[in-house]
Parts: sequence; C-alpha cells; structure tokens
Amino acid sequence: MGVIKIDRPYSFIGLDPGTTKSYAIIDINGNLLSLKSSKKLDLNKSIQEISNISKVIAVGTDINPAPKFVEKFASSLSAKIIRPEKTLQQKDKWRIAKEYLKDKKYTEKIKIENKHQRDALTGAVLAYKNYKTLFNKVDNKLIKNNKSHLNEEIKNLIITKNFTIKKAISVIGTNNTQD
Repeated sequence: MGVIKIDRPYSFIGLDPGTTKSYAIIDINGNLLSLKSSKKLDLNKSIQEISNISKVIAVGTDINPAPKFVEKFASSLSAKIIRPEKTLQQKDKWRIAKEYLKDKKYTEKIKIENKHQRDALTGAVLAYKNYKTLFNKVDNKLIKNNKSHLNEEIKNLIITKNFTIKKAISVIGTNNTQD
C-alpha cells in the first residue's frame, strides 16, 4: 500500500508590517487560504504560521520600496518580492481587495477587519495578478497536453527557477516518470 502524500500548496503572501502585522495567503490558483492580523506577530512567528499553511513562492506588498520586514521575510524563504510601481493610495487598496473578494465570491464569507488586513490582502492579490496571465497560459498548455495534475509544480518552477513553460513541463515530466 502506498503512502498518501498531503502537502502544503504553493502560495503568494501579502504582508503588512507595523505595530499590528497582517498577512494574507493566496494559493497559485487564486484562492484565499488565510487572512490574519495581530500585534503579536513578529518575523519568526509570521514565517512559522505561514509556512505551516503553505509554501511561499512570492511576497507582495502595497508599498514601494518594500518595507524591511517584507524583505527579511522574503529573503528567509527565498521568495520573490512583488511590489507596485509606486505606493498605492488607500482608495486603490480598498478597490483591489474588494474586487478580489467579489470576484472570488468571498464577500459573504470573508470580512476585512482592519486596514492591515486590507493592505496584506492587496499585496497578495498584486503578487497573484502579476502571474495570472502566465498561469492561464500554463493551464491551457497543461490541459492541451493532458497534464493538469502537474499544475502547481510547473507554476512553482516557472516562478522560482525562471523556467519556460516548456522546460518546466519537461523537468517535471521527467521526475514523474521515475516514480
């Protein structure tokens, strides 16, 4: 009998540092996994909590340049940082966060409790949207080649290793045939 492997999904993290820290976790398919804020979150606790939920591949922020907390977090997990061209205004942050919740039909289920959660969610959404067009191409190619089950691993290699879609499929396909 084989071992059933349950693993954490790859994800985009939005972080809002400050006295009250907040994080949002969105998986690579755009689903919100967690939204939290607390005055008790430090760098190590944030890394531990988020790593228990998911494998971080990119960290988004609503501020440019990225805050030191975001840089340290991303560096410690070897994750890319995604930031806007310029720091976002409050109204834009609310728009991005609310549009995401509406598009995902989370409006009834998820309540943004404070501006820290809003900012973290905005950062995670920006990171996800940075790759969304590419991910649509990946999904279409995988469906066409009957390899949809490789979705997460392919997307991870494209982001973390800067592989092309073709190279990522080739590398993952080779690894899967050895099982």
